Amino acid sequence: MSLGRLTRYSVAREPDPVLRLMNGMGLWKAVLSGGGEPMVEPEFCERFVHEIDSPHLEEIELITSAHFAEDEEATQRQVRRLVEAWRSRPGHLSKASLSIRISLDWFHAQRIGVEPAARVISVLGEDDLRDVNCYIRSVLLADDTTFVQLADRLGGQLTEIRDYQQEILLPDGRSILIYHKNLIVEGRMNQRKLDRLPVGLPTESRADVFGERFKDTRGKHVPARVYNGPQVRQLDGLACLIEDDGKVRILEGNDPGRSPNVRRTDDWDEAVRYLYADPLTVYLVDNGPQELAVLLADAFPDSVQMAADTNQLYHLTELLLSTPERRLYGMLKTLGLHIDEGRTSADGSLLDRGWSLLAEQGTAVPGRA
Repeated sequence: MSLGRLTRYSVAREPDPVLRLMNGMGLWKAVLSGGGEPMVEPEFCERFVHEIDSPHLEEIELITSAHFAEDEEATQRQVRRLVEAWRSRPGHLSKASLSIRISLDWFHAQRIGVEPAARVISVLGEDDLRDVNCYIRSVLLADDTTFVQLADRLGGQLTEIRDYQQEILLPDGRSILIYHKNLIVEGRMNQRKLDRLPVGLPTESRADVFGERFKDTRGKHVPARVYNGPQVRQLDGLACLIEDDGKVRILEGNDPGRSPNVRRTDDWDEAVRYLYADPLTVYLVDNGPQELAVLLADAFPDSVQMAADTNQLYHLTELLLSTPERRLYGMLKTLGLHIDEGRTSADGSLLDRGWSLLAEQGTAVPGRA
């Protein structure tokens, strides 16, 4: 795959607001992803691992498909520049570890093979680079031989999958973790396309089954409050995304139409106040999108089925709140709940006006005359 075919990122040309916002978030883990490939902007990646900071930052993670590892020389150069940027972090910054997460699955392997991933893993096995963590994230597919091929290329032994995880045990004593997640079957990939491929979608790769491992002590899966990595971590804070257009989103945790933007503010406290002024966002952060689907179902019966059928953990809120009527109904319902709980107050006449507007537009409003 050539660099010219990959997307370049506008946020990399305006890095200062992003870094200022993130450095004020109180992070325990900072992840640089791409929605594509972040290493098309290697200078930004180096600056990110060099400058990202929070008082309790434990880990910096870079996600890559390893496309840059076209040969041994390129792999050595890029990996070592990245590691040097991390090792040369100013002394007053947190002593966070560095992890390189390789995105590799059957679809990647059809385009670029397993060789680039194997080169990165091999380079990280050199004595002076073993302090850099490395693991693979994939999607769980039936009849997928990608990791058999990778293990053979590395001369390693592949273990069985348990709790969506397996390992490649390498001759040099290292073990490379492979963490499988559910396949997204929307957008560019759908069931019709999948049916034509030599791989399939096992039951364990359905979002509702995969999501079982993220449930909290109340039996709820609240994406805004969970780290969905190999070791699940329930959060006191929030799992957030900063998108390339500058929008700051809580993972499955805010109304998609209501997001602060780093191009207008780099103050995290201000961004949180803006997000939490919205009752839908507060409800999603507390309860998650599955509960929101139930809440909307009396007026929009398709919501529960939508939640059951959506094999995408990250975009269910967009589907549930895809129209102004759905958003207004959800806002009024959640605001009413928060008033009843004594968490906030509101002008009753404004609420009545909102319900009237919905009725005028033809939305059924159960329980109201």
